[in-house]
Amino acid sequence: MHRPQLLVLTCVLAACSGEPAPDTTAASVRGDSPTTEGQATPGSRGTTRLTIYSGDYEALAQTASPSPSMPGYALVERPLEYQLQAGPNEISATGMPASTDVEAAILRSKAPGVTIESQRHVAALTGTGDLVSRLLGHRITVEHTSGNAKQTDSGVLVDASDGLTLALNDGRIKTIRGYDSFSVVDGARLLPQQARIEWTVTAASPGDARFTLAYPMGGLAWRAEYLATIEDAGAEAGQGNDCQLALEGAALIANRAGVSFSDAQLTLVAGEPRRVARGSGGSPEAMYQDMARAAPAAKMPIERESAEYHAYEVPGTIRIGSGSTERVPLFPAAASVACERGYVVDAGDAQWQPPFPLLEPGQHGRTGALPVTVAVTVANTEAAGLGRPLPAGRVRLQDGDDFLGESTLQHTATGSEVHLEVGTAFDLGAERESTDFRLDANGRSLTESFRITLRNARQQDVQVEVLEPLPRWSEWEIISSSVEPEKKEDRRVGFDVTVPAGGERELEYTVRYRWPQGVMR
Repeated sequence: MHRPQLLVLTCVLAACSGEPAPDTTAASVRGDSPTTEGQATPGSRGTTRLTIYSGDYEALAQTASPSPSMPGYALVERPLEYQLQAGPNEISATGMPASTDVEAAILRSKAPGVTIESQRHVAALTGTGDLVSRLLGHRITVEHTSGNAKQTDSGVLVDASDGLTLALNDGRIKTIRGYDSFSVVDGARLLPQQARIEWTVTAASPGDARFTLAYPMGGLAWRAEYLATIEDAGAEAGQGNDCQLALEGAALIANRAGVSFSDAQLTLVAGEPRRVARGSGGSPEAMYQDMARAAPAAKMPIERESAEYHAYEVPGTIRIGSGSTERVPLFPAAASVACERGYVVDAGDAQWQPPFPLLEPGQHGRTGALPVTVAVTVANTEAAGLGRPLPAGRVRLQDGDDFLGESTLQHTATGSEVHLEVGTAFDLGAERESTDFRLDANGRSLTESFRITLRNARQQDVQVEVLEPLPRWSEWEIISSSVEPEKKEDRRVGFDVTVPAGGERELEYTVRYRWPQGVMR
């Protein structure tokens, strides 16, 4: 015989008076899920497989609490075992994270003669409002205060839109707007103690049956973290010539899903598959401040191609605690990678393609004082000492023991060039000015001149790359320049300028734009 259980939920008057209440009810009704014909024993006779995709790391790291549409993406394969009887069985699995995409969850049987007939998801309680709505049509007991006296009323809950409306045993209908608490008999049966997925399965014979439950979820993300230590290779510092660096790569894994993973087989995938939006997520209420735990010396992950992406299989198993940021090595340190250190002055980009020529005098990029940026360039090739896919992440650069700066690295394929801008040079400066502007509307041309003055307070000559935007129109030509130009992009040109020690040098150039008839507004 089933023994009734009494579930008591005590509510503060303000929280249960019909106004939206904080989402704390779910924690108040947690307990063991109802017993089913087949009882799950998650994790038995197998290891959870966890595949985490890159992307959304920064957004996830600032997320304060789990939610159904939180950032991050992972695939979970979880072993389950059930004791089945011959014929139909009702089984369930609990402990599903709030961020689980339950619509994509799939249970697969590993036992012969077992058929999965149907699957359904039972959501966890999300607050007092959700709790009350699920109790409509069920008998509850409400405690409230009338004057200075405590009163108790029991009846069937028929409405909860304006307080609690009960159908009492004597036939009366009573609405209680200000109440202290309410309780429900047999709450463990009527209400889900936690989210679960239920299945109806049919077994040809009784006995133990093993399954694998696979589902995607949010709340997990990773990115790469690199440390590059530079040593000059025979060139004086400041020359902007060849250098050598040592590169270390690790993966930072953020877990904000509200659940821990113990002894999981971990695969990290560098790539961001397209996903269909499932709704808007909540705004973060606070920032997580986690210290990444350094991993001890361990075997390196096994790198392999994964469809359109790159995967890193971490050897052994790993524990990823709830709310933690774990650090695991990605690849063995590259001790000697050829690099080039240089300095860049950039007056602005010209990525936007205007629909017609820009003819206003001020539409020519930044003028005035410009910073001189320190840049480090690496060829991602075996000949240079690297030659491996580099997942997106942060690169911290050191010049020996001195911190040089940080830069962001995008997913970089083997054979590509890595360009890292890491800070502003202290002893170098630049100033840009427009010296001439001539518009010939009838001749459909515009001529413009610039002067860039570079200053060097160091004791060595310095080579600076000056990048100039050509934003006015796609058809252009440099008709004069004091330094040989080099086309960088469709509407961008570069000049390599050597600035003498303790001195300055001027770069002057003139560009002419032309456009065909009929393109003006």
